This record gives sequence, C-alpha cells and structure tokens, in this order.
Amino acid sequence: MGILAGLREHRATSQSVGHPRDPVVSSWFGGGSNSATGLSVTPDSAMKVTAVFRCVSLLAQTYASLPLGVYRERDDGGKDLDKKHPLYRVLHDAPNKWQTSFEWREMMAAHFALRGACYSEIISTGGRAVDQLIPLHPDHVRPYRAPDGRLAFEYRSQNGPNRIILQSEMHWMHLLPIGGDPTKPFSPIGLCREAVGLSMATEEHAARLFSNGARPGGILKMAGHLKDDPARDRFKKSWQDVQGGVRNAHKVALLEDGMEWQALGMTSEDAQFIETRNLQLGEIGRIFGVPAHKFGDLARSTNNNIEHQGIEFVTDTIRPGAERWEDAMQRDLFYGMTRTHCAEFDLDGLMRGDSTARAAFNASAVSNGYKSRNEIRRDEGYNTSDDEGMNAFTVQSNLISIGDLGKNFIAPGKQPGANDGK
Repeated sequence: MGILAGLREHRATSQSVGHPRDPVVSSWFGGGSNSATGLSVTPDSAMKVTAVFRCVSLLAQTYASLPLGVYRERDDGGKDLDKKHPLYRVLHDAPNKWQTSFEWREMMAAHFALRGACYSEIISTGGRAVDQLIPLHPDHVRPYRAPDGRLAFEYRSQNGPNRIILQSEMHWMHLLPIGGDPTKPFSPIGLCREAVGLSMATEEHAARLFSNGARPGGILKMAGHLKDDPARDRFKKSWQDVQGGVRNAHKVALLEDGMEWQALGMTSEDAQFIETRNLQLGEIGRIFGVPAHKFGDLARSTNNNIEHQGIEFVTDTIRPGAERWEDAMQRDLFYGMTRTHCAEFDLDGLMRGDSTARAAFNASAVSNGYKSRNEIRRDEGYNTSDDEGMNAFTVQSNLISIGDLGKNFIAPGKQPGANDGK
C-alpha cells in the first residue's frame, strides 16, 4: 500500500472518532478528567488558578521576548546573523498575516506549557519553502504514525472537514517522557491533575467561605429559643443582610432578647486550609519549573539568593526549552536543506547580573581579549562605533604566554641585545 493510499484509508476510518472536546478524545491530550476533589481539571480550567496563569504567561512571554535570529554557520564553528535569509522575516518579524513574531511564539509556548504539544502548519507559496506558519490548537490535532514511519497529523477543523497534514507540512513540538511514544504527548496539567485540582478546590472553598460568611468570627447565644420557623427565617435573613458577605464584614451588629456574642479564634481546620493554599503555590511552580519568587511567593527569597534563583530559572527551565525549540525549527523549517543555517535564541540578556557584575565581566572580556569594545557595546544595547580600534581585541601588556617566559628577560646591568658570549 502506498503512502497516499494509506493516508486515505486512515482518513476514511477515522471519521467516527469523537471531537477533541469529547472527554474520551480529550484524554488523549491529558485533559477532561475529574480529579479526586471532584473538579474537572482541564488546561482551560487550570488557567483560573492564579499560580498556573502566572507560570504559563511567564514562560510564554519569556520565549516570545527572546531575540530570535537566523544565522549562517561558519566553517570555524562561529556564526553570523543572516537577515537576508527567507526564514528571518518569518521567524523574526511576522510568521503569518495576523500575528507578530512575539504573538506567535507566545501562543506556541502557552500551548506547549499547558498541553504538552504545539503545532503550526507550514504554508509554502510564492516560491518560498516556508511562507507562513499558521498556529493550530492542539485540541484539534491528533498525531499518528504514517505508513512510511514518519508522523502525520489529523486536523479536526471546527468549520470544515477533517484533513491530514504530513510531517513535512507541520512545525511541531511534543512533551514526552524519556523513551515515550511521539504520537502520545502528555500534558503537564493532565499528568499533575491532582495537584492542580487541589489548588482549584482551595480557591473555590475560600471564595464560598467569604461569599457565605455570615459569621464574622463568632457565634450568637441566647437563653431561650425562637418560637417558630418564620421567626427563625426572619432572623437568619436579617442577620445575613447585615453581616453576610465580604462587604459587610466587621459591621456593628444589634443584639436583642438577651443574645450574646462569643468571638471565635482560628480553628485548626482554618490554619490547615491556609497552609494548604501556601503549599499549592510551590506545587504549581514545580510543575512548570518556575521558582516561587517568579509568581509572587517571596517566603524563601532574600536579597542574597534571588538573583541566583533567576539565573537558575534560565539555565534549568528556559535553556532546555530553547534548545528543544531550536532543534524543532531545524528539523521542520530547514528540512531538506544543506546544513548552512540555523535558528537560535539569544539568552545572554536573561543571564545578565546587576550593573556591577556586568561591568566586571565586560572589563575582564576586554582585558583578556575574547571580546572587542564594539561587541560589548552591542551586548549592552548601544550602537557600535566606527572609531579606530573599537573592533580590535586587546590584552594587558604585562601578560605573556608560559612558553615565552625568560625569552625577553634582561639581566641587571645588561643592555638590550647584548650577547653574553662576545
């Protein structure tokens, strides 16, 4: 059976499969299932948790804001920015007709963080191998093995018929366990459903507690009892109207018929509830590899360690993700080309320390000859200079190589060039 025939057979036999929003199909992507709390945890519902929203938006905006360029590789291992390459316009400026590069990368990174997969269909027109990159929602894409062994993708359009997209027509990334099946990406939200569900449950419990908070920290006591149900109902309604809800908290209450107010302290359940909410912040951060201070939890951050925590975020979370994306672009967008170019993110800006640390690093770079002054100006955001010597590599004059030790030594009382034997 040929490849096209196999794809047609797959298309014909796959029409009975449910829509990705169906719970069964949604489970392919790690969503749509209830957690032990009884709440349905999906990528969309998880975004209502503030810690999840912050982690996802932080990752997406970080990748979107990184400088991304197309570079020509040199024989000596270096590389030069190539603004004339056709892919530079697509990746750096506008991947399609309605999105900027920032918006496209933000969407792709958010899809990957929530669903463990992101897709953009490659459109080739006008003689260009890659003219546009059209993002597709992961819930509408199902990857599978094509008859030739490569991947193919079934796209379930909401406004049209289903269609098959070949691997050579798709730019994609999947989050997989070590040795996992590339046709079965897993969602961080689906894999850590219970932790996210517990965060959702604590937030919902807190909201209900305050919305129904007719008890301003105490109870009412009286010697007798109310005569009938209508009396109890009237009292409950009047108390709720005066004291219920956040806006009525701490209002003065008028007590009648010998009623007494008894204040209540925080119970052990209340304390445990607060502790649970704080613990869930760390749980959410661990899911996405985001340090606590990045989403507002400064309990364990100090002036001495917060800068290093930020650097660890770059080295342990952003850099692996950037490497994954660069490899995916090389595989999908430079496919079939001789390896002369590559697409790379520039992480140097994220690795900068404070002004004192940058000044020390730049001084070391100039004095040890591995950066020119113009390169440092460019790294710091300044325009390069045409002054003579700004592109030169310099070293301190009192530094010589170990092999030259003694060659230029002049003994005391000797004249330069003097020969001891004559």
